[in-house]
Amino acid sequence: MTGVIRSAYLAPIVALALVASVAGGNLWASSTPTGESLTTSHRDFCTLVQRKLVDTSLPLINKIQPSKDAFTESKAGAKPAETQQFSERAPDGRLLGISCKTKSADHLRAEHGASASRDPALPPRSCRDIHREMVVQLWATFDNDARASSAFAPHRVMLDADTTSYTGSGWIGSPAEAYLGNDGTLHLRASALFAEWEDWRWKIMPKSFRGNHYCHLVAPERIRALMRGEERLSR
Repeated sequence: MTGVIRSAYLAPIVALALVASVAGGNLWASSTPTGESLTTSHRDFCTLVQRKLVDTSLPLINKIQPSKDAFTESKAGAKPAETQQFSERAPDGRLLGISCKTKSADHLRAEHGASASRDPALPPRSCRDIHREMVVQLWATFDNDARASSAFAPHRVMLDADTTSYTGSGWIGSPAEAYLGNDGTLHLRASALFAEWEDWRWKIMPKSFRGNHYCHLVAPERIRALMRGEERLSR
């Protein structure tokens, strides 16, 4: 039952991508300029994640941290709006994960006014939503031959609910995951820390803890390799 729910979550996006392919155009690529791409771990990746999570048009500063220790100590900022980014690599240099520290929508509104982010009546977006768009954008870059030979088309990529941590140390120690399900599908699971600025549960916490939305994500380069069958997973 869970697999059906997760498949349904991705299905409308897959349908749009397939329509674009049949029409002979590349709808998703054409609507996603280079600076707005989630298909590579570029230096503005977490800026884009921040914009997609909260629909903000504020000027953003993105800081690339050189080490995991430096990233652990870093903080996202609301005024000025600042995001933090770190890429996790395997010993052979392959990109495994990309991590973003961003601000919650309500913290940006508190500092910059009501127009700074998405309508508070709307449900918050999740790190899983970013994984979904990564899969869609990556699939749009595949030509017909690559699609025909792919190991995992989008309908065979299951998006698990985020693993959620409530402390920074817990989140740092909970990386994103890519694994092969018992049904032979590719599963992606993001890891999140989410503490809204106005949430009464966090009012007694230090201000540095409140108003944050952090995401550990599987790196788009790794998702591409998995979808194309260039990297194999064992059960």
